[in-house]
Amino acid sequence: MARVLEIVLDVVIPAERDGKRSKALAEPSGAPASPKPSERAASLCAALPSLVALPDARERVTTVAFDRGGALARLGWRVAVEARGDMRRIVVSSRRVHTPGITAVAPIFEAPLDATGIADSLFEGAPEPFREALGVADDLTPSAALVATRSRWRWPRDRVDVLLTFDEDLHEPPVPPEEARDWVPGKSAPASDLHELRVSAPWLEGEDGRPVIDALFACARDLVGVLPAFVRLTDALERATAGSATGDAEPVKAEPVDLAGAASAEAALVAIGRNVSAQWFGNDAGVRDSSNGEFIHQMRVAQRRLRTAMRIFSRWCDETWEKDIEPELKWLGGLLGDARDRDVFVDSTLPALAAADFEPGLWNAIRDEANAQRHAARARLRDALGSQRYALVALAWLQWLDALARRADDVGDGGRSLHRHAKQRVKRYYEQLMSTQKLTAIDEASRHRARINAKYLRYTIEFFATLTSRRTRVEIARTLARLQSVLGDGNDAAVALRYLECMGAEPYQLGFARGWCEAVKRYTAREGERLLRELDEPKVPRGARGASL
Repeated sequence: MARVLEIVLDVVIPAERDGKRSKALAEPSGAPASPKPSERAASLCAALPSLVALPDARERVTTVAFDRGGALARLGWRVAVEARGDMRRIVVSSRRVHTPGITAVAPIFEAPLDATGIADSLFEGAPEPFREALGVADDLTPSAALVATRSRWRWPRDRVDVLLTFDEDLHEPPVPPEEARDWVPGKSAPASDLHELRVSAPWLEGEDGRPVIDALFACARDLVGVLPAFVRLTDALERATAGSATGDAEPVKAEPVDLAGAASAEAALVAIGRNVSAQWFGNDAGVRDSSNGEFIHQMRVAQRRLRTAMRIFSRWCDETWEKDIEPELKWLGGLLGDARDRDVFVDSTLPALAAADFEPGLWNAIRDEANAQRHAARARLRDALGSQRYALVALAWLQWLDALARRADDVGDGGRSLHRHAKQRVKRYYEQLMSTQKLTAIDEASRHRARINAKYLRYTIEFFATLTSRRTRVEIARTLARLQSVLGDGNDAAVALRYLECMGAEPYQLGFARGWCEAVKRYTAREGERLLRELDEPKVPRGARGASL
């Protein structure tokens, strides 16, 4: 069994919002235990005539993962039992992130599961590194189970032998995970909103992976053109083990950037791109499927961090970035910004404004109208994240990041000095921020520019945190966060006033809002000025080395 590279796509059919399932993807309930080709699979084959069905490729599969607590996954291993009819087999594989969106999967061990039990089977055939990992995972018990109807095709593409695996109607079985491997599905399966496509191809040791990766992305783009398919950084089984196969249980916040081993600016940009991708794609399904506005906020933060990173590393903004990616991310950022601003208006600014009035009840109609506009903005954003346009820009970014990683590997230590690049950028954004005129004496647009400059400096320090002094990454970063927050409050007041002027507010309410918003802007300008005076110059000392925080 050869090592492969794999891209995972979710095919999401939003039945609960549309009221009915897509005709092209619909399949009658009550599918038999030995399923016949579905309308979904037939539609896929009709649109992609180069697919070649594998013999006996369509079957009902139950997969049980054994990794409660996720210790094995963190070490890059997976233990699973697959059940197909009367056959049970144990499959052990190594799974490593090649670049975000591309996983290197190496089958390590596979054998029929018999009465001797899972532990004996593992230890009899497993290699030494995996046996060591088993010693770390002290709870090798069932952690998740998924049932799907699986179809497989060969897909010759650019002289690469691609395998397409389509798991339809992914759902958890009606039994606990510890019983799922012996559970026999009945003659019907519940319709599910989640279907998973895995596009994989062999990647032999010592061979250049570029033709394989290019072929995988070409196949993924073709699939996006046929189905509502969206790239995921992890597959459904890994997400089920973590707590949710269909979405993300909790919004994903930014983690510290790991610059360990990054000796050049090119390598640092790759590390930052990996970090931003985890936050971006850890929230997009939640934006699409959840009512929790925190997913919107965190995805917007990820997009802001990405745009700042590309500003910091502007010399790497090539033609592909400028023509194919940046304009699409600007479109996406506008939708995220509108939805987030309206969340803040409804949940924070407007309640504070109403509470300052002697008769808060007079604002109830405005709140209702604002809430309706908020829901409309969220619907526009959900539609965008369910579109082919979004699916393609997500793939374009991941492919661009992979190409950057290749170039960084080719350059090695001979690239642009990371320390010099970090020091220059930190100094530039600090000087831009400190050149701001007195915040209480400038107009609203200029204060907004100061807030943006504070954001640039803060994100730059966060990206290069392991190269900066402790005071810089702790105290100065904290002051910048407070400055950004304070000036953000003033900007929220300005945005609220613009919204109110476009709504059915009474003259009294508009007058009251103008006075209240002006008071907020003046207070935040004074507080921002105080924080700006306290801000010390960030330091990027010589001899600093990239390392994980």
